Amino acid sequence: MKNYIARIKANAKPIEIVWWWIFRAIMIFGILDSIFGFTPLGGRPMMVKQMAANLVGMFAWEICMATSKKNFMHYLPSYIQDISVIGFFMASFCGAYVNLYYSFRYYDLIFHIFGGIAGALFGYEAITAMQVRDKIKHHVPLVALAAFGVSFIAGNAWEIVEFILDQFFGSDAQHWCYQEAQTAAETYGKDFLANPHIIPHVISESLWAEGWTAETFEYRWALMDTMEDILCNSIGGILAYVFLLVFPYHHKGKHSVDKMIDNTAANEQKEAVAK
Repeated sequence: MKNYIARIKANAKPIEIVWWWIFRAIMIFGILDSIFGFTPLGGRPMMVKQMAANLVGMFAWEICMATSKKNFMHYLPSYIQDISVIGFFMASFCGAYVNLYYSFRYYDLIFHIFGGIAGALFGYEAITAMQVRDKIKHHVPLVALAAFGVSFIAGNAWEIVEFILDQFFGSDAQHWCYQEAQTAAETYGKDFLANPHIIPHVISESLWAEGWTAETFEYRWALMDTMEDILCNSIGGILAYVFLLVFPYHHKGKHSVDKMIDNTAANEQKEAVAK
């Protein structure tokens, strides 16, 4: 444990640790408020499962640091958690607890674009960490494409998790709950930005003319939410993919992983000759 704490301190700046704990403390407050109802936003126990799971996710980098040097996650940089704590905070505290999923029409879409970007950056760091561990060089286009693949897989995996949570544990991760949407519409109004998450105007004008209403499409809302999320995850992943092609920050300049691998190989060869 002593070496573990030392490793955390050596690989993370004090300001980063403070940054992480600010978001964690706010999340813990949200969980307690959801259980005990200290504020008007609280008293909704169904939010606790999602928020607790995301709170654990806020410790992901520290958990990775507990792995052995044979595991690529041991080499992930701390900035990954600087970004991920924002993502987990947006997912459950802002989205579920503050109820932005229902009160701000485009919040979930923005969040998933952010998630697609973050997932691709994580993929890039994971692949780079494997290069460091295994001392193997890869072409940048291949690394960028693989990073996008990680983002795409992670985004789709999360949609599967949402489906399981809703179907077997009674949560509202896919925002399918018509009653919640109606309550949100009454609470926040029906202006351009404040509407149920699934936008009613997606129903064609011809169907409206025939007397169809949003209630008619109640059972399609979860599907529409999932497909919107996958689309936005993909957009974020593509944006990060293009960024990595233009600026592969681990594969250029004096801190290039490829140069580091070459230097390591050269030093090992010198040591072998010396022996």
